[in-house]
Amino acid sequence: MTTLAYPTGGRAGSTLPDGKYMWEGPTKLTEKSGISQQMVYVFFNNASGKGLLPIKEGTTKETFYFITSVSTERRLAEDAFNRAYEMVFRTNSGQLLLDEHIQAWESEVWQNGMIGFEDPATSDRALDIAQNIYVSMYNLYSAVPLALSDSDWQRRFFGVSPGGLSFGGPYRIRPLRDGSMLPRPKLGGRQDEGYGGHLMYDQELWLLPALTAFQPNMGKMLLSARVRIAEKARDNAKANSDTGARFPWEAALDGSEVSPATTFAQGALSVSADVAFGYRFYLQLTHDVSIIQASDERGRGQEIAFDVARFWQNKAKKTSTGRNQYDISGVTVGTEEASQQVTNDGYTNFAAKLALELPEYMLKILSTNPKAGTYNEETRRFREVSDYLKRPEDTSRLYHPEYDGYTSGGSIKNSRTVFLGFPLGMDMDWRYRKNDLELYGPLLGDKGPYITHFAAQAIGWCELNDERKCEDYLTKIEGHINGPFKVFSEDPFDTNRDLNTPNYFPGYGAYVQAVLYGFSGIRPQEFELELYRPNLLPYSQRWNITGFTYRGNKINFIFTATEIALKIDRQLNPAEPLELRFHNKTEVQLKVGQQITFPRDPWTPAQSDINIPRLLARLYATKDEWRLNNAPSVAPQLHIFVVAALVLSRLYAFL
Repeated sequence: MTTLAYPTGGRAGSTLPDGKYMWEGPTKLTEKSGISQQMVYVFFNNASGKGLLPIKEGTTKETFYFITSVSTERRLAEDAFNRAYEMVFRTNSGQLLLDEHIQAWESEVWQNGMIGFEDPATSDRALDIAQNIYVSMYNLYSAVPLALSDSDWQRRFFGVSPGGLSFGGPYRIRPLRDGSMLPRPKLGGRQDEGYGGHLMYDQELWLLPALTAFQPNMGKMLLSARVRIAEKARDNAKANSDTGARFPWEAALDGSEVSPATTFAQGALSVSADVAFGYRFYLQLTHDVSIIQASDERGRGQEIAFDVARFWQNKAKKTSTGRNQYDISGVTVGTEEASQQVTNDGYTNFAAKLALELPEYMLKILSTNPKAGTYNEETRRFREVSDYLKRPEDTSRLYHPEYDGYTSGGSIKNSRTVFLGFPLGMDMDWRYRKNDLELYGPLLGDKGPYITHFAAQAIGWCELNDERKCEDYLTKIEGHINGPFKVFSEDPFDTNRDLNTPNYFPGYGAYVQAVLYGFSGIRPQEFELELYRPNLLPYSQRWNITGFTYRGNKINFIFTATEIALKIDRQLNPAEPLELRFHNKTEVQLKVGQQITFPRDPWTPAQSDINIPRLLARLYATKDEWRLNNAPSVAPQLHIFVVAALVLSRLYAFL
């Protein structure tokens, strides 16, 4: 983030007709020496035509209208300002502008996707959760352009920093008991505690999955922020004697590495795999081939995927023991985000595995012939490394250690091992999943400090059907909410300590994902959407997801204590026909407006262990049916109960 250099004395750079003014100038500070200064344009009006607001004696009410538009492109700033100015002063009222603002949010945002209770007013707790969801989604939607037209894609988007637009500044924030905030001067440490506007991996892991589900163009816009700095990532790889593309841990405006710690800049390698994960997740929900083969910048996804895979192919080294195994060493980010460098960090290795397989996945999406090969010589080499890249696991205790040589115990700050189940989606035995959650959950402590870990725990326990723990971890996320406007902070609310990053965007994304992919049981896969047994939101007997976007279809879900209702509400252009397949291969072709209802929980505790994930159905595009014929089945001990669910589902289905 940068600081505007105002003209001397704070006067406008130029006076325009009709009381309009403009400031223009380069940024005063740059994030790193050698980075070019950024031009900024500010258009505004002087409400009174003078430097003061004249209020006549005896006046009890008077309205002044202030309009400001800011952009790094003069045309965009000026056009937006003139449009708003004309709307306000045509009638000397702000009502037209306000009405258009409300209408745009309603028609272009909220009607395109939302999570809600059927009746949140039934309890204070239900209302509180509903408000938390709305606040989180509002902040996420506010941070990313809608990109509704081709002209929107011509604008440069720089991504979403963990602290949003905030630079940080020379103050800390101390929350007070009445919900207000007290700024306090910092006595030392970084002056950009809000991450200085730098782009980090949180964007791909905790913002993109939440936004893409409802607003795919927003997900694509987040990816465009990585396209913009891809060339710098290639330069970064060369500078570190690597190949391909190495994205920085903290990216400056031009993509330079600006992490405050050298250890992060050198060893925090996983961010390149996280960028690839963003592309993978976006494609799982959309199958949008434009990011693979479009002629403009939107189609550079395949180029980035191959470059990131080349980076990991080079980083992974064949073990010296003679075993057919690849290791990745020199990774900084382990349990503590500490300076130690480890070998085979579990999270990094699995994220790298997915990155190595992404080019092949893109080729599969482009292929429509089941007999056609989706490999080339380079993807074969990627696959070899991927197949034999070590995945640390303890086969006696049935859990995943953080890295080679990890000894469990003690408090930890940043255990990303729980991210293996979600968002990374590692296919693992349910006992490993449960043990990972049980081992690393208590080590984080009751207050964090990271919201994203609480979200990963909530999603994991929802997957394992433990509604109490699922709710407990949702409540722990809420411990980071401050004040009447429900602002999420990176640190938990505590009147005895200052807050780091008081407006923490990964927190908003984490809360949405805990509900969207945890309580709902929805799991995106390469060519299908898996639907597991959902959980009821706390203090609810009925909640819904509207406008979930899958392969161009806007899908509505209703979850009750006894059943799930699913309906394609409408289709975007393009959209692909969908089918719902249950375990015994029974299929239902979905039509727009048709509602399918099936049991939420056909099993009893006596019939299956409560902690075994329960797959109810698969949703997929009709054209990909041939891909699913060899798809893995549900755990054998659940087969008989899934068949029972199918019988009931056929009875419940109706037009």
